[in-house]
Amino acid sequence: MTSIPPPVSPEPVIPRQDDGAGYGVQCPLCRLAPAPDSLRCPGCQEDLAPLVHLRLRGRLAYNEGLRLARAGSLGEAVGELERAVRLEPGLVVAWVVLGKAAARLGDRARAAEALGRALRLDPGHPGAGAALTGLTSARPGAERSGGERSGGHAGHASPAADV
Repeated sequence: MTSIPPPVSPEPVIPRQDDGAGYGVQCPLCRLAPAPDSLRCPGCQEDLAPLVHLRLRGRLAYNEGLRLARAGSLGEAVGELERAVRLEPGLVVAWVVLGKAAARLGDRARAAEALGRALRLDPGHPGAGAALTGLTSARPGAERSGGERSGGHAGHASPAADV
């Protein structure tokens, strides 16, 4: 039986403002950070939301990639996840989901590269190690195009269900 990376249900990365520094942005005019409950400059009252969007664009791309993977659009998901790791190379969860999505598409080299990167960033990541082990123990060519398991499983809703 072929071993596919194990099921994981990663959650979207919800940017937190737990540092009290307005997601790490400050007003370019006043050099002030917004209050923890606001995205407006406390000095000039300028809306700093566009700066926050720019700062968090890697996480936003990850969230979109995760949404696409769950919807079964794995090719598009890989594109968004690639964008996410380009924008925020240290986002471990994006590397893990990228690896799993690439594995589902049969791109074993890209999957191994992404999962290996996740493990270099976080050697104790619970899903990355198991997914890489499953990938390396799977036989090449054991997956059909489109990410379906050979032999098909009745009850397996979609390839994205395990991403």
